[in-house]
Amino acid sequence: MKMKVFLYFMLTMLLAACQKDWLDYSPIDMYGARIDYDDSNAPKHLSVAAVSIQASKTDKQTSLNAIKNMVERIKLEHSDIQVIVFGELILGWYWDEENKEQYQLALSETIPGSSTDFVSNLASINNVTIVFGITELDAASNKLYNAQVLIRPNGDLVKYRKRNLNITDIDNKFSAGNELVTIDIDGIKVAMFVCSDMQSHQITQEIADAKVDVILHSLTSSTDMNADISYVGLQLNTWIVFANRFGSEGIFEYNGFTHIINPAGTISERATGNNAYVYRKLGIFNK
Repeated sequence: MKMKVFLYFMLTMLLAACQKDWLDYSPIDMYGARIDYDDSNAPKHLSVAAVSIQASKTDKQTSLNAIKNMVERIKLEHSDIQVIVFGELILGWYWDEENKEQYQLALSETIPGSSTDFVSNLASINNVTIVFGITELDAASNKLYNAQVLIRPNGDLVKYRKRNLNITDIDNKFSAGNELVTIDIDGIKVAMFVCSDMQSHQITQEIADAKVDVILHSLTSSTDMNADISYVGLQLNTWIVFANRFGSEGIFEYNGFTHIINPAGTISERATGNNAYVYRKLGIFNK
C-alpha cells in the first residue's frame, strides 16, 4: 500500500512538472558562432533605443528625472528616434528583501497616474514613443501588477502586465497578466514584453504565431551573459530591444548590460553602465 501511495505521488509530481509553462534555458544566452544579418535593403525601418538607468529606491521623481534626461539626450544625438525602451519596474527597486510587498505597494500607482502623466508630457515634447516598467495598482481589485507601459507622442497609452511570474514577482505579491499585447508603430508590428515572459513556451509561441516584427523587452537581470550571441532573436525570428537597469539594490548588483538583438540571434548593439544606451535603425522585412 505504501509503495502504491509513493508511486502515485511521484506520478503526480511528474505530471505537474510536465505542465509547468517554463522553458529551462537562459532567455538571453547561447554559446555559438555569430550569424551575419543584413538588413540594409529592408523595406521598412524603426529607429529604437534601449536604456539602462539607476532607479531611486524611495523617490520616483528622481527615477522619472533620469528617464527625462536620457530621452532628451537620445533625441539630441539621434533626431530620427521613434521608440525608447526602459527597464522593468524602473521607477524603483525591483525587490526589497526586507519589505517586499509593502515596498512595491508604496511605489505603486494606477495607470494612468502621475508617473504616466509625466512620461506622456515627455513623449509629446520629444515626439517619441516611450516604454517603461512600473508597479501598477489596479483600483478595482487592489491587485498589484508588474506592468509595462507604452506612451505615444499623441498621448495614447498601452498597458501590458507581466504574465510569466518568477519567484521574486511572487515575493512582491504581483498578480499575473493574461494576454499578449501587440501594437502597430508606423506599420511595424510590435509586442510588449517583460523579463521572464521569455521563458514561457505559451507566450513565445503566441508571439511567433502573431508574426511580430519587434519585441520591446523591459527586464531586470543581474547576470551579464554572452556579449555576442542570443538565442531568443533566432528562436522567434524577430528584433528584440532589450532594456535593463544599473546599480546596487540590496543583495543584487546590476551592471546595466543592454542589447539590441537581431532576428539571426546576434547582438547587434550592446552597452553597459549607468545612463548607457544602445541605438539602431532596425530593418524590417515583411513576414
